[in-house]
Amino acid sequence: MPGCIKRNEICEGYRDNASIIFRDETEKVIEHVRASQALPQPSSKTSSQLSARKRSRSVEAPSVPGRIVDPSELAPGEATGIKLGNPRPWLKGLPSEMMPSVEEQAVDNFMEKYVIYPCNQTSSPGFLEHLPCMFQEVNINGRYALRWAIRAAAYAGLSKDQDSNILARKALQCYGMALSALGDSLGMPGKVTDDYDLMTIVTLYTPEVAVKGSHAQGMAQILRLRGSDLVYNSRGWSLFRLAHHRIQIQQLSFNMLPSPDTTNWLNQLNDNEPYVRLEKNANAISDTCKRARMLLDLINVGGLPASTIVDMVKELHSLDQSAISWRQTSKWSLKNLTVSERPDLEPAARGITDTIQLHPDIWMAYEWNYHRAARIIFLEQLLKCTKVALETSDPDSGENKALTDTIAECTSTIQWLADEVLSTVPQSLGDIGHMGREHDFKDGPPRCRAIGGYLLLWPIRITKGQSSATTLEQKQRACRIFERIRDYTGRKSTLGDKSII
Repeated sequence: MPGCIKRNEICEGYRDNASIIFRDETEKVIEHVRASQALPQPSSKTSSQLSARKRSRSVEAPSVPGRIVDPSELAPGEATGIKLGNPRPWLKGLPSEMMPSVEEQAVDNFMEKYVIYPCNQTSSPGFLEHLPCMFQEVNINGRYALRWAIRAAAYAGLSKDQDSNILARKALQCYGMALSALGDSLGMPGKVTDDYDLMTIVTLYTPEVAVKGSHAQGMAQILRLRGSDLVYNSRGWSLFRLAHHRIQIQQLSFNMLPSPDTTNWLNQLNDNEPYVRLEKNANAISDTCKRARMLLDLINVGGLPASTIVDMVKELHSLDQSAISWRQTSKWSLKNLTVSERPDLEPAARGITDTIQLHPDIWMAYEWNYHRAARIIFLEQLLKCTKVALETSDPDSGENKALTDTIAECTSTIQWLADEVLSTVPQSLGDIGHMGREHDFKDGPPRCRAIGGYLLLWPIRITKGQSSATTLEQKQRACRIFERIRDYTGRKSTLGDKSII
């Protein structure tokens, strides 16, 4: 109530925990983006249509006689000038009456770029592999939050390819509608949270201006509301993997406390599954990061004997070593190519890496990088503890040498991990195939470029961090790669400097 008084607003109360998360952020984010990019306000008719919708999972779209109007569709003026290739490349030509709409082609392009189907021949468990079917079900069942979230992402990607401000504005409009419809769905009395709500959160096109950690908090809440039976079918398991994976990244990146539900979720899962081991490992690293932050607070307060600090630092360091021991199996095999011995690969590696790492597919490269980025974050925490402890220790004591050695080891490990991340870039961006051959650009851009850039986003941001113990050269290389990722994923054209974080 005091916050409402301060802002001179009427307090309407909250319906439930889900509505707390999705209550106010839509308007704040959209207004912020509109102001920064001078976007035109939506018409009063559109605004009234959005605000008048009742809270329901199946929100009815406005209609005109003889035709249902979907506000996520492009108006004739918005679709003018958009040039797209042959959507059916196996045909010489396509009759005009058979040509799919621009909206359909935008969604198809998005699916082509970002959906990875499971492949038992290599390693990929799949990424958004259930999204195409769920999108078609949206058309049937009227689950508009998911429909508009996918349209937002599709328009954002197409806006980059077409260099179109109109499409960028449409993407932001659909983003706002998706959040509004999701809030309506979650706020329906007695509503049971379903896979479509969770998939909306997982796929939602999220501008960089969104509050740090809010997206992960929303996904964690949806997982709780969704229930423990989520993992009892393949679609639910896929959604859990994606949602929980992103929650872990947010917790590690922003020093958030691990979710209290995480242990219960993970205890249901089979430890022999590589992905399960990866998530449990990341959860252990996140928990250890929390302990490292607590140790740092105790050191700053003072009163801890140097010997106790050294023992605790050694314990934390041993936990990091145990994090890598289970990867010594054929499932995690990779191949290293030295660029100096493969001059044909030098153009793809120039300014990035001296060694190219090849994995069975880009998903496995990402899982390695996810593990590496988590370890870098933990080792940075341990480095802070050790440096502060060294400042307060007796220079002539044995603990002093142990702390100095730990600093050197943590620093060298962080830099080694950063080099490992950089070595995956040529394959992840599609410049090099998994067999070690350079991509022939006569065939067009690599198919995996967008999803590979997306999967590199987090580890590269960790590597280029100004406060990181990575070298200046590693930071410069990571910044160059980050610029390419912003370009390939459409973030640069859509969000401009707001995507530089």
